[in-house]
Amino acid sequence: MRPTVMRIDTEAVAHNARLFRGAIPSRVKLMCVIKADAYGHGAVRTAKRLLDAGADAFAVAIVEEAEELRAAGIACPILILGGAGEDSLRQAVRCGASQAVYTPRMLDVMQDEASRLGVTAKAHLKLDTGMSRIGVRDEDDLRAMLAYWRRCPDVELEGVFTHFCVADTDPAFTQVQKARFDAGLALIHEAGYRPIAHAAATSAMLVPELQYDMVRPGIGLYGTGVPEMADQLRYGQTLVTRPIRLQRIAAGDTVGYGRTFTAARDSVIMTLPIGYGDGYPRLLSNRADVLVCGRRAPLVGRVCMDMIMVDVTDIPEASLEDEVVLMGAQGDERITPDALAELTGTIPYEIMLGFGPRVARAYIN
Repeated sequence: MRPTVMRIDTEAVAHNARLFRGAIPSRVKLMCVIKADAYGHGAVRTAKRLLDAGADAFAVAIVEEAEELRAAGIACPILILGGAGEDSLRQAVRCGASQAVYTPRMLDVMQDEASRLGVTAKAHLKLDTGMSRIGVRDEDDLRAMLAYWRRCPDVELEGVFTHFCVADTDPAFTQVQKARFDAGLALIHEAGYRPIAHAAATSAMLVPELQYDMVRPGIGLYGTGVPEMADQLRYGQTLVTRPIRLQRIAAGDTVGYGRTFTAARDSVIMTLPIGYGDGYPRLLSNRADVLVCGRRAPLVGRVCMDMIMVDVTDIPEASLEDEVVLMGAQGDERITPDALAELTGTIPYEIMLGFGPRVARAYIN
């Protein structure tokens, strides 16, 4: 069996959720974001651990993710954050998930399906306060949307929300977004509705004035994105493999496609069975390290589709029996998703959920 494995520590994710639950007021609900297979950690297993850790609700991106949770017996509130076409809207009603809405047409479809099934559909009104992605943006449009809602008695206005786009870097614009959200809330209350209000994701959830009735931690659950708790959070993923070859090469020999690495000395090259076909970014070529025997070994040559090569010349005890860590801790060293993201010019989200089905998952704790 191929030795490349992603170990997922569900207790680490639950630990992070407990930290957040303890850091926010008890009146503020905790909606844990587990879209994209819980950022690559396994949605169903993660959700079950998060319920034990204090989660009040879950957020996903598409209706298929909500259906997966329902099929696993998860009955708590689930919000579908993304936009949706007619079929998806009807599926959301059928599986009892709440849906983000922002157009009268979406309400029409949900009302029709709810009426047909004899149930009450649930929706969260999305306000676009500056993200320019989805949501009701203008005051006139919001007034029209609220007036139209009266025609949809089987669709409950369960919640209203927005999303801060620079909460971690631009407090001034976040306050602009907050003011716009507060103005929208005032109109909603004026119309007689009292929905659950929520706005803060990971980077804003510890700011009291941004907490409203509920917060939506996402990336923080998986070990990063909360500087105030950086020394307390735990990463949930460890990516490991074992070597498939150890080979001595001479000074002047080259390694990999394009001959982008030339050995400056006689060297020992270790080949590992993982590549960009598994989600290990090709941009890490000649940039990243792996951990062998608790020490860093540099990646040399280009990342291939199925293999990478690393230089273990300075680790003479390295053998084919060693477990090699590509992301995670070994000894006193650690390679984080954040570090790999920095090397590739991306964000840790993309690293965490980028590893494909060829990488086996092994759940611990």
